[in-house]
Amino acid sequence: MSQDGTEHRKLAAIMFTDMVGYSALAERNEELALELLEEHRRLLRSIFPKHRGSEIKTIGDGFLAEFSSALAAVQCGIEIQEMIAKRNSLNPSQGNFQVRIGIHAGDVVHRDDDVIGDGVNIAARIEPLAEAGGICISQQVFDQVENRVAKSLKRMGQVKLKNMMRPLEVYGVVCEGAATGPPDLAQDSKSSGTQKSIAVLPFLNMSSDPENEYLSDGLTEDLIMAFSQLKGLRVPARTSSFAFKGKNEDIRRIGQQLNVNTILEGSVRKVGNRLRITAQLINAAHGDHLWSQTFDREMQEVFAIQDEITREIVRALEMQLIGAGDQPLAKHGTYNTEAYQLYLQARYHFNKFTGEGFKRCIECCKKALEIKPGYALAYAALSLSYQTGWFYGFLSFEEKLAAIGPHDLFAEKAVELDPNLAETQTALAIVRCWNLRDWSGGEDCFKRAIELNPNYVTAHEHYALFLGCSKRTDEAITQARLTLQIDPLSPMINLLMGFVYWIIHRYDLLLEQAQRLFELESNFFGTYWLLAWAHWCSISRFGLPFGPRRSEGRSSTRP
Repeated sequence: MSQDGTEHRKLAAIMFTDMVGYSALAERNEELALELLEEHRRLLRSIFPKHRGSEIKTIGDGFLAEFSSALAAVQCGIEIQEMIAKRNSLNPSQGNFQVRIGIHAGDVVHRDDDVIGDGVNIAARIEPLAEAGGICISQQVFDQVENRVAKSLKRMGQVKLKNMMRPLEVYGVVCEGAATGPPDLAQDSKSSGTQKSIAVLPFLNMSSDPENEYLSDGLTEDLIMAFSQLKGLRVPARTSSFAFKGKNEDIRRIGQQLNVNTILEGSVRKVGNRLRITAQLINAAHGDHLWSQTFDREMQEVFAIQDEITREIVRALEMQLIGAGDQPLAKHGTYNTEAYQLYLQARYHFNKFTGEGFKRCIECCKKALEIKPGYALAYAALSLSYQTGWFYGFLSFEEKLAAIGPHDLFAEKAVELDPNLAETQTALAIVRCWNLRDWSGGEDCFKRAIELNPNYVTAHEHYALFLGCSKRTDEAITQARLTLQIDPLSPMINLLMGFVYWIIHRYDLLLEQAQRLFELESNFFGTYWLLAWAHWCSISRFGLPFGPRRSEGRSSTRP
């Protein structure tokens, strides 16, 4: 390894490994996940030296390792997969785990205790292409190991990797002893088969008045929240689903981008007090329609329509809801349609993420509370609006303090009214952590929110920031990856996850995250800020808390 402050180039074989489904397991059973993670690390660390491999670092639940030859790296990968398969067959009761492995041979740069360069980047980007329990190798590796390993190699085709002008040919190493396919990390008796998943695309506003768009957007969000609270169903968050709003994308491509099996789409038409809502469920792999229905109802029946759509989708997905009966599948917060429409308008304006949007959101929440004083969701939205609006400089610290006080009475009131909503617990968690520095109390609220709704991305993103500030590096990385899994197409989420990586001094992940954000949305306000910050940190090996804030007072409530 190079001396501190120096660097040198060399040709090497780079291996990336990654535990399959670790984030999902950590969400279901954190204790088991940590046990399997440590066992996985011990096993791989015992194999690397046999093939003269050097562990460069751990990256969350994976490894970056370097080998002197492509053949040694592939032989090491084969032994890893065979040993894991043997371990799983001998200890099925302890929970199985699997890994994916990516290997590339190319030019790398040793800098201090790290390895960077195209050779590293390509290995990292082909690793996800491997099957669970499999190995993916680049053309460069294939050229060096063909006819030299006692395993068959299968051509996987050409792939286009980011920042590469030409497609790359990749191959799979067939390991007969390693069981490939979906991982069985937890062996949870409550789950069976492939995990069910659904994306709810923005419902079209078919009303003559474009102002009614808040209603179609609001119904979409409510359905996302309803599905996200069902155990065993993975649901991409709002921002990722709304990335396809107004775009005529192929359903199969959307399914691939969001990594879901099924897609729900529809439309809303409002004439006077009458609603016509159409909904259709589509198989994302083939584009086939699985279910469709039209609802003609009065506006006050909108809650019943949401419940009915949710139940029909649950039946179509062949899911079991123990004890659901005829009760609502999700809490609506209020059955007062006037207050509900104001709340939908509030969320509609919040999601514009502008100064005017936050102010309109606050106005709508206050009007909703005048009509329905016990509306917990409206209190939670008020708290989040003031906190978010201030943090991004749209509201002054004085405005926020005058409105909510140092203890943020809106968040406390929201939990007092309904402690069993992920939104209310998250609002209070944010206040306890960032305003009151009550770390223990804040973490309890985050955990409760995630327990109530495992797909509520706002809870996950702030919990990842909390873990980073607490110097709990591995947990922060795991939570950040889970957050991105829930909302992969959100520029704001991708920006905040870059912030998490800066907090824990993982500048390699920060740079990778900045590049991902650039590819996702080059016109986003945080893209070039994060890119510049990432490159500066990777050069200087330390960072400063630059950010998009424009107003004063930040240090008084942020750690």
